[in-house]
Amino acid sequence: MARHGIIFLFLTALIPLISGQCDLKTATPFFKRAVYEFTLDLVGRINQETESHFVSSALSPWTLLSAMSLGASDTSLQEIKEVIKLHPHKCFNNLYFQLVNQVTMKPSNPTASMLERSSTIFLDDTLYVKQSFFDAIAKVGICDAAIVSFADATVTAAVINEHVRSVTNEAIDEIVTSGDLVNILIVMIDALYFKGAWKIPFPYEDTEYSAFYNDLGQQIGDANLMYVSGAFNMTSVPQINAKVLELPYGDESRYSMLIFLPDKEVSVTTMIEKMKYISVSSVFILFEQHRPRTVAVQIPRFKISSDLNNLKELLIDMGLRTLFDPTQASFPGISDYQMSLSNFIQKADIEVTEDGTVAAAATAALFESRMLPEQFVANKPFMFMIVDRILHVPIFTGAYSKPSDF
Repeated sequence: MARHGIIFLFLTALIPLISGQCDLKTATPFFKRAVYEFTLDLVGRINQETESHFVSSALSPWTLLSAMSLGASDTSLQEIKEVIKLHPHKCFNNLYFQLVNQVTMKPSNPTASMLERSSTIFLDDTLYVKQSFFDAIAKVGICDAAIVSFADATVTAAVINEHVRSVTNEAIDEIVTSGDLVNILIVMIDALYFKGAWKIPFPYEDTEYSAFYNDLGQQIGDANLMYVSGAFNMTSVPQINAKVLELPYGDESRYSMLIFLPDKEVSVTTMIEKMKYISVSSVFILFEQHRPRTVAVQIPRFKISSDLNNLKELLIDMGLRTLFDPTQASFPGISDYQMSLSNFIQKADIEVTEDGTVAAAATAALFESRMLPEQFVANKPFMFMIVDRILHVPIFTGAYSKPSDF
């Protein structure tokens, strides 16, 4: 009896201790690591599929899967937790939703950087969906849930596409076709668009058409290389055999682009495989150690649109197997009806040009140096991340390896 009493007292003391430590401050490191590791898992697969030329947002499927976890159970729930690295304690996962909303909130100055995101779970009207699921989705506020009729695939596709056009300022015109919706009960849609104005813009007159090489030093084409000289964060990261440059957006600098340029004869694929040894936070720690310094920067002007209609297969490969299996999927929190996740679609678009804010244009002159500046010349394949500089979370990740005339 005494033994039972000791165990009982220990548990009652432990539970309040865990609850007391569950706040945004303690949850943030777990959240950052979860999103980063999921990003690397997914980006590594997308990179192989696209030959290192793509743009994506792993944060968005991570967010939608977090939402689906609210209605999942058994093996389906366990797979979601393992793949997107959810915390063992529900309290922390609830705080993750707040952190996602902080990362993806609209900037106060949309002319400096525009981040548009639409995440919606579309459910067929023949399903009885529990009100408790709608309530849970509304409470966390990370995505919408909508009831539609997949019986008329043409009309439903039009409804979904019009919704996406609206939230992305018509940047993304179509994300599904009627053919995508045949025999479908649930579709998770994520539409993204980002366009940012540099804090230190690239002068148009300094852009030049120049050679672009592969990782072996062989010329594979030409690209419009933009040029600017100014004070930037730049560091070498030996763990991934690459240099990293930060290009902040707008006056507020909430967002910035990190460009990962592999060392000589190191491929983007090899670099991505090694990125598990670092984090976004560790890169910013290195930036703080070195401080901004004058750098002569050359990067391609580019536009990439990626239609990742094979996300379902990639997620299955990552371990989300039962979610897409009609005989094994378990979502009792959504409906008593036996159902499975039918598809996962993402379309992302990024445009990188010389444009910048007028106020920031004068900044470059303040950092002129009498010495020749260090150089960062991205005239070969590289990887980029658009990150939240406050929470150190990647929002968009991509790679550039196919030069164009853009």
